[in-house]
Amino acid sequence: MRIMEREICGWLIDLDGVLYVGSKPVPGAVETVAQLNATRLPRCYLTNTTTKSTASLQKKLQEMGFAVAAAEILSAPEAAKVYLENKGRPICKLLVNAEVLGDFREFKQSDTDARAVVIGDIGNAWTYDLLNNVFRLVMNGAELVALHRNKFWQTEAGLQMDIGAFVAGLEYVTGKSATVMGKPSPDFFAAALSRLGLKAGDVAMIGDDIDTDIGAAQELGMMGILVKTGKYRESYVQTSKIKPDLVLDSFADLGGLLKT
Repeated sequence: MRIMEREICGWLIDLDGVLYVGSKPVPGAVETVAQLNATRLPRCYLTNTTTKSTASLQKKLQEMGFAVAAAEILSAPEAAKVYLENKGRPICKLLVNAEVLGDFREFKQSDTDARAVVIGDIGNAWTYDLLNNVFRLVMNGAELVALHRNKFWQTEAGLQMDIGAFVAGLEYVTGKSATVMGKPSPDFFAAALSRLGLKAGDVAMIGDDIDTDIGAAQELGMMGILVKTGKYRESYVQTSKIKPDLVLDSFADLGGLLKT
């Protein structure tokens, strides 16, 4: 399939802000996913969401009408689990949502002897005491593992600060860099490309974040398609050095390109 003179053989697609916002599907997105499925080109849906398991994400998508298989979804928590398993399942301090915590049930946990601190979305549970606990663990040699480092995200109530602020703060005070699992980690994109069985130059990434979706994908050689839904803000995009290959008002507009 050719888009803007590029041959596209597969797709990487963000979820929140692209297919849906909160619990509401983007108008026309369900039908566009059905069109994509009909092309039989491989697809992988990427998400930095840290509050839901892969099974819950698929259920949410199905309830909204999206025909997406669980095997097509790659989440940051799943990537972190594989990463830590490959490191021998170190003792962890897990700062993740209760539902996601179940995916790490085989890992031992400790507030004092953890060798890895996994940071996800824990909402209002952040406290000064908790940050100090993490600070001491990292200063004592624990690896700081961030499920992502997004600046902000779009909710039904508007923009909301994301965990990137806590990750950056902990890096600053400890002098240590976090190992980032989700977008824009090159390893995360590499895992997705592996699922597709394609090279970066043959793939298009569709997202609403010009930094973690578009810029990161373009650096690896992918086509970057930015949609004006979700966290998209015109003023932020205009001042960015990143230039998307294509900008669409909505994911639904991809449908018209698929017909050409």
